[in-house]
Amino acid sequence: MLCIFDSISFCSYLFFLLALNIVENILLLTLGIKNLKMPSNNDFDIFREMFEPKDTMLPKDIEFNTNLNSQTIGNFPVKANILIVDDDVNIREALKFVLEKKYEVILCANGLEALQKMDLSLSAIILDIKMEGKNGFETFTEIKKKKLYVPIIFHSAYQDLKDPYEILNDFRPFGYIIKEGDSKKLIDTIDSAVHYYRQISRNEMLVNELEKSEKKYKDLVENSLDIIFSLDSNWRILSINQSITNILRYPIKEIQNQSILELAYKSNLAYGEVLSEKLQEIMISKDMVSFNCDLVTKFGEPKEMHIKLRYVPLKNSFVIFGTASNLEEDILIRICETETQVYKLGNFLTHVDIVSQRLANYAAKYCNSDNFINLKLCVRELLINAMEHGNLGISFEEKTESLANGTYIKMLIERQKDPTISNRKITLEYSLSKEKFEATITDEGNGFDYQKMLARSMNDNNNQILDHGRGIALAKMYLDKLIYNEKGNSVYMLKNFN
Repeated sequence: MLCIFDSISFCSYLFFLLALNIVENILLLTLGIKNLKMPSNNDFDIFREMFEPKDTMLPKDIEFNTNLNSQTIGNFPVKANILIVDDDVNIREALKFVLEKKYEVILCANGLEALQKMDLSLSAIILDIKMEGKNGFETFTEIKKKKLYVPIIFHSAYQDLKDPYEILNDFRPFGYIIKEGDSKKLIDTIDSAVHYYRQISRNEMLVNELEKSEKKYKDLVENSLDIIFSLDSNWRILSINQSITNILRYPIKEIQNQSILELAYKSNLAYGEVLSEKLQEIMISKDMVSFNCDLVTKFGEPKEMHIKLRYVPLKNSFVIFGTASNLEEDILIRICETETQVYKLGNFLTHVDIVSQRLANYAAKYCNSDNFINLKLCVRELLINAMEHGNLGISFEEKTESLANGTYIKMLIERQKDPTISNRKITLEYSLSKEKFEATITDEGNGFDYQKMLARSMNDNNNQILDHGRGIALAKMYLDKLIYNEKGNSVYMLKNFN
C-alpha cells in the first residue's frame, strides 16, 4: 500500500506544480498589449517572442493528442498541415512551392473556404487580409471562435490602409509579414508557429494524463479501506481521507489540523507512547517506520491498527505521509485457551514490537482494554530494557544524551553491528491462561543495579516516569509481581486477570 501511496502522492504533487504553470501561462496569453511600442513597422519578432510562452499549457479546444515517443503527433504526420488563405492564385502557388518540401500545404482562395477546413488538424494558418467576401479580419475572428490557439500569421500589403500596430493590438496574430518582403522572415515565422503549436499539444497531453492520474488518485485515496493521511512538521493532520470516519467514526473536519497524537489510545499508564516514539524515530532516521499501534475511536474504544509512516523532505521543511490499516484477525487467538512459549529475540525494536503485540493480543480476551494496553506496554518496555541496557550495553546516561542530541538511532545501529555483542539474544518464556499472565525475560548482558532504578522510579513524579527510564516504574505500578535476579539480567513478571 505504501508504494501505491508514494506514487500517487508524487503524482498529485507534480499535478499541482503543472497547475501553477497553467495559470501562469494563461495569464501570459490573456494579457492585453495596448499601447505596445515596437521598434519598426516590419519587425514582429519581439511580439512573437513575447506572445509565445515556452511551456504553455493547452486549453481544451485542441483536438488531438501527442505521442512524445515518436515522430508522429496525434493525427499529424512529421510534415505538419499549413493552411494558406489568399485570393491571389500566384501567391498561393508560390507559397506552396516554397513550403511543400517541409509541410503539407492546404490552399484556400477565400475566407469562407478556409472556415470549411477547420475540421482538419492545422499547425498554422497564413492569412491574407484584403480578400473578396469575408476579409482577413472577419476570417480571423471566425477561426478563433473554433480554434482559439491555432497560430495565425497575417500575410498582407494591407499596412498601407491600416496601421500594423492597430492590427497587432486589435487581433493579436502570431505574426504579421508584409508581402514582397523578407521571405526568410515568413518561413522562420511559420516554423516558429508550428513548433509553438506542437509544444502546446505536448503540454495538453501531459495535462490530460495528469488530470486522469489526479482523478485516479482521488478515487484511490477516497475509496481506500486504509486511513491515508499527511502530517506537518508539528505532527498536525494536514489531510486525511474518508476512512477515518468509516473506521474510527471521526468526521474529517473534527480532526483536521489536530495532532495525530490525539488519535492514540490513552491508557491509565500511557499516553500514546508507541506512536509518539515512532514519530520521534522517523524525525531522527528521516526514512520510513512500520509498526502496530492502538488508536482510539470517537467513542473512546481502542482500535489496533498497522501504521506506516514515511518522511518526505521538501525545500525548506518536510511532510510525513502515512497509512493506518486494519489488522487481519488471527483465528488462533479466539480458540486458544492456554499457551506457553519460549522466544529467542534479536536486538531489534521490530522484534520487540511484534512479540509484545502478540502477547497482548492473546491476553486481550481475558482483560479489559486498559489492562490489554498496559500489559503490552509493560512487556515492551522490559524487552527494550533487556535489549538496550542488557545485550547492547547502553547505559541510562548514554541513552539520555543520545536522545537529547538526536544520535540515538545511530548509536543503536552501531551497537547492533558490534561483533562482540551482536549475537546476544533475549529469551522470553511466558505462560498465558484465563487466570493469569506470567513471563520471564532474560538477556545476555552484564546486568544492572535494578534496586537503584526501582528507587529512582518510585521517587520520580509522573512526568519523569512517563519519560525516558519509565519501563521499570510502569511495570511496578501495573504488574502484580516484578522480581529481578541478583545479577539484574533476568526479570519475572506476573499479572492476575481475576
